[in-house]
Amino acid sequence: MSTLIGTESERWSLSRAIDALSESARQAGHPGMIWLAGFSYTFITVLGFGWDGGLVHSFQMKGELLHVLRNLPEGPLRVFVFAPLAGLVLLPLFRLAAGLARLGPARAWQAACSERRTPPIRTVWAAGKGLTFGAFGLGVQLALMVAGAALIGSLPIAALARVIEGPVDDVGTAALMGALLVPILIILLGYLLILSVLNQFALHSLAHNRRGVYSALLHGWRIMRNDGWATARAVLVDFLLFVTVALIWSAVSGAVESIGDDAGKTLAAIVKFVLAGFYGVTRAGYW
Repeated sequence: MSTLIGTESERWSLSRAIDALSESARQAGHPGMIWLAGFSYTFITVLGFGWDGGLVHSFQMKGELLHVLRNLPEGPLRVFVFAPLAGLVLLPLFRLAAGLARLGPARAWQAACSERRTPPIRTVWAAGKGLTFGAFGLGVQLALMVAGAALIGSLPIAALARVIEGPVDDVGTAALMGALLVPILIILLGYLLILSVLNQFALHSLAHNRRGVYSALLHGWRIMRNDGWATARAVLVDFLLFVTVALIWSAVSGAVESIGDDAGKTLAAIVKFVLAGFYGVTRAGYW
């Protein structure tokens, strides 16, 4: 536990990570069009464009686990086809995200603010000049890495699901599926966590040093490996922010479901946009 907390003599102790996040949150707390760039940053680094809504739809509408498992490989395969195409449509978001990453540090933020409370969106846009396709390439490469891992992990599960003839609620069937599914999920979640952290370091390396995609990924990996415990502390504090925002997001969704009218849905969409914007600006300053 003491290793995770760190000491005052360390460059990135847990207390310093918390202080850095608090400062970034105060910086991001002023309302403004900067939240549009924050939404772009959140979309690029968290929501992503490799999301497979069809798989979730299968769970909700068909309600049959075996049917979903048999068709698992289809989701990752669609990502290989549609992620680059979707990314091209969203190029402005990549430029805004890269510009925000460049202006995230306190000194750059203050210089961009001039006499304003937040940097104007045109300043963020200008800061992202020349970084659009680098950020796009980084996003596509990471999305394909995630899809490739998901595809490889889903193949044995889908193959097993196709040969199972009994009902999914059978004890033996459930135990067999669990024995195969749980280890694969643990490996995939660990892999996704590593890629998420690598994405943060690589995006900021690309934005501040104007590196190529490969160079930014390599630089990010070296930073991660240089001090594993410092990286773990940074991730832990970032995760606490994520949980806080996710809980508020969930509460807003629950309130809308209880209201059930168009006005409530519109208000919820605005609140969620603000949350995503604040979250993105905070993380851009923190990382």
